Amino acid sequence: MLAVSNVPALVSHAIHHDDIYLVPRPSGELLIGATVERVGFERAVTPDGLGGLIAQAVALVPDIGRRPITRSWCGFRPAAPDALPVLGPWPDVAGLFVATGHYRNGILLAPITAAVMADCIVDGKAPDSITPFLPQRFVA
Repeated sequence: MLAVSNVPALVSHAIHHDDIYLVPRPSGELLIGATVERVGFERAVTPDGLGGLIAQAVALVPDIGRRPITRSWCGFRPAAPDALPVLGPWPDVAGLFVATGHYRNGILLAPITAAVMADCIVDGKAPDSITPFLPQRFVA
């Protein structure tokens, strides 16, 4: 992920295109995201990752290429082996609930995940809608 100066505004609303998104922030920055690089647990921004984002962003909005990069950062995206989120009560640990493994879609799935998990925790049982995502699917 990187941020460039967006003042005066080049982009006034979020844009999603193929493997990139541009999001103007109230701070005056334009966020450009997001890469997926398999580098283990090394928390670092790579030139290849930044270069790819910059190239795609400039292809969408050429004037981005003339704006300064204000910062860059990275984070980890947890994913389960079957590429599905892991939601619900943890087997054999009373009171432990998990909501993880959303990979690149965490921000998109946050509202529905929060609603489903709140129901799960308050009701004390997993709703049928999350059966495919229960952690017990990994128990042999």
